[in-house]
Amino acid sequence: MNQTSLGTDVLLDYWGMVVRRKVFIGLSIGLSLLVAWGLTLVLPKSYRSSTLIMVESQKIPERYVQGVVSGTLQERLSVIQQQVMSRTLLTSVIDEFHLYEDTRKAEGVESVIDAVRKDIKVETKGGGRVESFSISFAHGNPATAQKVTAKLASQFIEENLKIREQFVEGASEFLDQELQSASTALQAKEREMGQFKQRYMGELPGQVEANLRALDRLQVELASVEELLPKVRERLDVMDKAISNYDMSWAASIGSAAPLKGMPGPVITEDPQRARLRDLEQKLASLTAQYKDTYPDVVQLRREVDRLKARLGEAPNGSEPEVPKQQTTDKSSISRQKETVPTIGTDPYLQGLMKQRDDVRAELSTLKERERRLNAQIKDYEGRVERAPMREQELTILMRDYENMQKNYQSLLDKKLNARIAENLEKRQKGEQFRILDPANLPTKPEKPDPLKMILAGLVVGCGIGFGGAFLMEQSSKVFRRAEEIESELSLSVLATIPDFRMAYEATGAAGMLPAPRDKSLGEVPRGGQAVRPAITGHIIPARRAKKPLIDTWRRVPPRPYGTPTAPLTAAEAVKCELNLVAKWRPSSVVAEQYRVAATRLVLAGGGQKSTVVVVTSAVKGEGKSCTASNLAYVLAQDLGKKTVLVDCDFKCPTIHLYNGVPARPGVAEAILDGMSIEQCLHRSGEIPLSVLPASPNANRPMGLTKIPELNNIMTELRQQFEFIIVDAPPILPLADMNLLAGMADMLLIVVRSAVTSQDIVRKAIKALKPSARMGVILTAYAENNLPKYMRQYYIARTGLMAS
Repeated sequence: MNQTSLGTDVLLDYWGMVVRRKVFIGLSIGLSLLVAWGLTLVLPKSYRSSTLIMVESQKIPERYVQGVVSGTLQERLSVIQQQVMSRTLLTSVIDEFHLYEDTRKAEGVESVIDAVRKDIKVETKGGGRVESFSISFAHGNPATAQKVTAKLASQFIEENLKIREQFVEGASEFLDQELQSASTALQAKEREMGQFKQRYMGELPGQVEANLRALDRLQVELASVEELLPKVRERLDVMDKAISNYDMSWAASIGSAAPLKGMPGPVITEDPQRARLRDLEQKLASLTAQYKDTYPDVVQLRREVDRLKARLGEAPNGSEPEVPKQQTTDKSSISRQKETVPTIGTDPYLQGLMKQRDDVRAELSTLKERERRLNAQIKDYEGRVERAPMREQELTILMRDYENMQKNYQSLLDKKLNARIAENLEKRQKGEQFRILDPANLPTKPEKPDPLKMILAGLVVGCGIGFGGAFLMEQSSKVFRRAEEIESELSLSVLATIPDFRMAYEATGAAGMLPAPRDKSLGEVPRGGQAVRPAITGHIIPARRAKKPLIDTWRRVPPRPYGTPTAPLTAAEAVKCELNLVAKWRPSSVVAEQYRVAATRLVLAGGGQKSTVVVVTSAVKGEGKSCTASNLAYVLAQDLGKKTVLVDCDFKCPTIHLYNGVPARPGVAEAILDGMSIEQCLHRSGEIPLSVLPASPNANRPMGLTKIPELNNIMTELRQQFEFIIVDAPPILPLADMNLLAGMADMLLIVVRSAVTSQDIVRKAIKALKPSARMGVILTAYAENNLPKYMRQYYIARTGLMAS
């Protein structure tokens, strides 16, 4: 089943519910409408007066003067509304117009204030941009409503002016304070920046270039000093050597092998220049092993070595007169010798040498001090350059804060000037204002109660009560309505769905098919119990005779209590009973066709058995089991050509002989109690291979449960003569007979009446029966509107053609 058909079935179920509960739904809706109309007449009337206030925009364009009042108009209206509806203002309005005096005396002023707040409405107009708003008030007296509305409008205008003035004054005061605070913070930040620049003078980002130039200058000067230092040291060595040589030559000239008293012996030392040459060569060899020939130190040493070699090559012997190497002296010994030789201090040449040596030493000391000072200055400038990024970052932070403070100060200053202009704008009433466009009106038509709304509300409530109650009643009495419900709930297959007999008897007229009665009273049934014509009974809807339905001519036979002794039927009642055999009297109807479907499935389910016993029963009385058994037997014999016998085993309420128009006796009772043969008790139904074995009830000799097992012998004999044995059994729940009859069945059919049989009753019956034979279900009295559309159209068209 697809989704569309499922949705259609659900809608049909709801429509069927409405049809079944139409009386309850109609009464609910009618009563609700009546109550709503009564309330419109009884409830007190309320009149609402309203006034329209227009919002005039600022008269000076905002590009010239920016307003100070912030927030949207909707927000300001909300604030004004809260102020107007405050306890103080509403109390003054209540006292002025004497509102709700009775309520005030009975419940107090708080209840009156709540009632007034509910009666006041403020509505904005203009969509997203509020252009106007209305104020309204409802009261039982139209004049009072008008006066209160006018009072509320004036209060709205006054409160708007107060709010705008408070906004402007508050903004000016606040901006003054903030401007003063910003100025103080700006000055403090300026002082902090000055102190920072003074503290880190020389390390600021703008002085990096000057520091680098000074550093280059100092490095050049240091290089020149470092270049002079070796030369000065060399001159000092030369002077020391000259003085030493002079002292030794003087000592040799006096020819004394032993030193004078107080003087050291003769000193023989190596030439200082050669010693220096040797040292330089050793250092050059060491550097040459480590670095290339182009290395600056290697080049400088090689030049100095070449210079010393050239100087030594200019001397006659390449050096001063040598003295033995074993005899060495140092400067201290020479100085001691000088001190002990009195003639040396008076030697002008020696004094000149010593003076030159002192000058060289002073020059060397000056150069070393200058080198130390230059290194210190270079280190200082290098530190400045290295610390410049850090100072730049710190200064950037200070400058950023200063610029932000400066911008904030300038912004506050601009806002202060704008606030001063806006204050003048408000004082001259050139800003946004409220103006009453429509004064409060005097209402003539009551707002409450509204008849139309009350009727609609009553209709909605009535529909809710009606349909909701109908749905609850349907749920509380859950019944089987469709074959799908039976298959899902009971897990049993449905052989056929038998429509309501209206579809068989109301589609065409019955004139010409049914013989007319002898008179209006119809009299009794002819002798032998044979009805002269078919009729209608139970749940069956009558056929038509001429243009008037049979149900209008013959009233329905009232159902009798189960087990009531059968009284003689009139001719009209007999005719109505025979009309239950719809397969005979309306063979072309959809009802008869569904019986054929059920019979065909029975034949297929038999699986080629020689004889099949089908027991037809129901949970309770009134489901249509006897009618179903009669029509199934007729279809099996007439349409399928099966030799069939219809056995009535419902001894408490037998009806098979009435539906088939056969005598009530002899039957099953005579076969069991009197020992009559089966052939004597069988009654032939027309020319078709159908026999009927009635129950033949007898009030004097009731059929007890002890006699029912003897039906096995009858069934055994019938199995030898007939292909299908259709047994009309009693209901399951009221009687115990069915518990014995179920064991004789090859196939057990349970008849369920659509929209009538409770699901719980059917489950209870099946659980109590516990059958061992195969089971199936036949759904009867199926509503016409629940049938598929194609089926209804087909059979209605077919029946119409046959009638024409």
